[in-house]
Amino acid sequence: MLEARGLRPNSNFGQNFLIDEALLARIPHDAGVSAGDHVLEVGPGAGALTEQLLNVDAQVLAVELDRGLADLLRERFDQHIVSKQFNLIEGDVLASNEQFNPAVESWFARQKNAPYIVANLPYAISGPFLARLPGRTLAGVTLLLQKEMAEKVSGPATNSEWSALSVRLSLCFECKLTRRVPPDVFWPRPQIDSAFLQLTPIANGISREQDARLNEVLRFSFGQRRKQLLGRLRKQYPMWADALTELGVPTDVRPGNIAPNVWLSALEKVDC
Repeated sequence: MLEARGLRPNSNFGQNFLIDEALLARIPHDAGVSAGDHVLEVGPGAGALTEQLLNVDAQVLAVELDRGLADLLRERFDQHIVSKQFNLIEGDVLASNEQFNPAVESWFARQKNAPYIVANLPYAISGPFLARLPGRTLAGVTLLLQKEMAEKVSGPATNSEWSALSVRLSLCFECKLTRRVPPDVFWPRPQIDSAFLQLTPIANGISREQDARLNEVLRFSFGQRRKQLLGRLRKQYPMWADALTELGVPTDVRPGNIAPNVWLSALEKVDC
């Protein structure tokens, strides 16, 4: 299909297409997607996963940056476009200030029920993409990622391994690494292993407004993650330093040693 159009995977876009048909067929079920659900797919490529999502009668919005692949998708799913089961945005899914493409933000705003995100995500955008998820109303997120990234986000082995992103995500979602995927199910084969990351919304997760306030402090705190935090924090964000001290955080703590629930308690103190 690609070769007939003179198309090949573009390494600049981080394109590694999933080609295992049995694995592709399981993804909608594993993601919890069923008929009528609205799904955002990022980097659909030639549409292998898109087809599986459409086969379960999901309503799919796909975002594809590659012009040649976007043309292919329009032709391949022309009947689904006519029926409005499939919509395509040609462009970058990411915008500035931790926002999505305006057309994607508009799609989110129109949703009456919480949508899903299901994607074989281009590895190059995995961190920035994940950083745009905290505080959003979502039914669930299933992403195929570089295994190292999925492991970092799914939960550190010790508190010393917390990152700003894993703190933020864990205050909104249960983050779980599910199926590990070898290189030979992709074309071309990547040099690394991959894994599915599943994000399930938790009750009473923080709002986007709370996440924005927390993120500002996390950016500062993890900007020098190997240094003791409270002295630095007291100069820039004294209310946060006081809140963490009241919560029993020791003076020599480093940001990666502070668990998400402690950051949340500090946020609640500062917001009082």
